[in-house]
Amino acid sequence: MANKTFFILSLFYFLFFTLIGDYVIFMPKFFKQIGFSPKEIGVIFSMLPIARFLTPFIYLKKPLSKTDYVAALIISTAASFLLLTHNFYLILMAFFLIGVSFSVVFPYIEAIAIEQLKEKYGKTRVYGSIGFMLFGIVFSYINGDLVWLFIILMILTNITALYFLKDKTIKKSSSSINLIKEWKFWLAVVFLQISFGGFYNFFTIYNLNHGISKEYIGWLWAIGVIAEIFIFIFQHRFISGFKPVFLLKISILLTAIRWFMLYLFPGNLIMVALSQLIHAFSFAIFHTSALLYISKHYTNKTLAQQFYAGIAYGMAAFLGSIISGVIYGESLFLYESIIALFGFLIML
Repeated sequence: MANKTFFILSLFYFLFFTLIGDYVIFMPKFFKQIGFSPKEIGVIFSMLPIARFLTPFIYLKKPLSKTDYVAALIISTAASFLLLTHNFYLILMAFFLIGVSFSVVFPYIEAIAIEQLKEKYGKTRVYGSIGFMLFGIVFSYINGDLVWLFIILMILTNITALYFLKDKTIKKSSSSINLIKEWKFWLAVVFLQISFGGFYNFFTIYNLNHGISKEYIGWLWAIGVIAEIFIFIFQHRFISGFKPVFLLKISILLTAIRWFMLYLFPGNLIMVALSQLIHAFSFAIFHTSALLYISKHYTNKTLAQQFYAGIAYGMAAFLGSIISGVIYGESLFLYESIIALFGFLIML
């Protein structure tokens, strides 16, 4: 793979996930400051997963074109300026349009990365994790205009994405994809991502309620990201020795154990930290193995990547968020462990 392409891929991941860091870590605080209610903030943050789930259906009968790709970059850039209005409905529309645009651009670049790099995909994807972590650390100490920063990051990310417009790695395909043929894989993905709902929504609150201080919780989050970064860097040394389906099974089983550890040892700092190390498998190994599995089983690789993003990080993430709110309590992570275990049993 050309060094230039590797560099641009790494830069894209760094910028994209720095942008996501702004969105996930600091945007809720901004929306609260401008007077939005928790319910309104929840609705705003449901737009991206909904858009990511719906968008792939547009391309069931038509291939992704250069016009679509460029339009997505323009639309997401223009939509980001709507955040300056502080108007609830315009911001709602902005994030839906950004979600649609991301669902066009990101899966296409993911398909290029996995096709060119195969097992070495993690060596470029790691820069996304680094960008996300650095943004969270740096801007926890800096008070800046995070909306303008979001707009600037969006522009830089989209400029970088233009490099892949003429990439020949992914051949155009108008073929549809058969989700039922690989139903075990797709259903396992859904169960795994649903099980993450309790972690993303309530990990901080759960640990605070069990006596772990806010400062330690910050480091617990960092442990998960560091484990993710470490495994992305070194996974190519061993991942090629196993079939993707085997690594998917192991990752889901370890995730079920991870949530069970949180249930068994609430407030135990060492055990919670050890559970965070499993994020190396829960996300990094699982994600790379899922991309390799999709690349192997589907000819329309861009559309398959779009459905993976839409199903895993769209529909399943949305359901996981809702379900975690319903089952929240002392047994939250016991239920999440059982949900992940269903995914493992399905893959068997």
